[in-house]
Amino acid sequence: MSFAYKIVPMDIFKRGQNKFRSLPRCLASAVRSISFERLDNRSHLLNTPSMPRRRNGISVDSYNELIKLILHEPLPTTVLQRVPTKEFSLNGIGLLLASSSYYILTLINQCSTLILFNKDSELYRIDLSNSLVLVHDLCWSSKLNMFLLGGYSLYTFNPRSCKLSTIERIEFARGEWIVSLTTDKNSIYLLYSSRSTRIECRSLFFPDQIQKQWSKEYFLRRKDFLAQCIRINEWNILALTIKQKNGEWRVDLFHSINLYRIHRGCSLGHGTPGMRNCLIIPYNRSWIVINNCSLPEQVILIDENGRIKAKTHIDKPSGCFNLCLIGNEWIGMSLTDKLRLYKI
Repeated sequence: MSFAYKIVPMDIFKRGQNKFRSLPRCLASAVRSISFERLDNRSHLLNTPSMPRRRNGISVDSYNELIKLILHEPLPTTVLQRVPTKEFSLNGIGLLLASSSYYILTLINQCSTLILFNKDSELYRIDLSNSLVLVHDLCWSSKLNMFLLGGYSLYTFNPRSCKLSTIERIEFARGEWIVSLTTDKNSIYLLYSSRSTRIECRSLFFPDQIQKQWSKEYFLRRKDFLAQCIRINEWNILALTIKQKNGEWRVDLFHSINLYRIHRGCSLGHGTPGMRNCLIIPYNRSWIVINNCSLPEQVILIDENGRIKAKTHIDKPSGCFNLCLIGNEWIGMSLTDKLRLYKI
């Protein structure tokens, strides 16, 4: 009977191996190490009344461990060094980029043209040159099923009707504008640049109502110069890219409810003088930082504690301006005149 227990798991493992041949080498070796670790634990097998539940040829516990490994893969360092899967022409410089699980939106040539894509093709190109639209940041709202755009006004863009609308109920003081914006399920967070730099939390459905407001003293310290990009993830952690007076950038993490600082991030290094673009997007519990202030540009993966997990240089002749995630399957990169898509 003991001999039978030794043979059966190995046969199952061999059948399961074929299902993971397409995985990256590091993950395939992880599957093998997990499976052999189970086989070596013979006392566990002999003392277990029945074989453990299995999925895809390996035990459920091993499968869950594999999923954890996949989720913690350093996406920027692995995917962006490959040849892009698809490429689209922008015919202009697109600094701003956002996406849903289906749509990709960018503005080019100083916000004079708005372009909507999906992962297969360009869908619409809209001329905004006569609309006096100036946008500094955009994001997707899964609750509204629309894009939100912020600059000297706050806008919505419906990708189904391709209609750009201004939210009229938000008043701006003279000389201030929205630097960056982000949303959770029911709220929108606005980062302002003015003499009174602040973060506002407003209702998505009643944007004229300010739910919470924090002055710069809550998120900028004495040696900090400015805040550039604000993003929130599904665990209600808010990330903020901050430029210090010595020219170095870092990413701080906060609780979105009370803007309590959880982690003060480590330095990302000195940037090019005068450059202000240090952008960030959530990636599971980690964060992808697009540091356009460095030469060449850097893409950095930061963990949930604000520590650097991985770093890669994007040394491309046309430069890298921004990144977005299209669901969990694609990563988009905007360059000087192209939009590139990489299959994850």
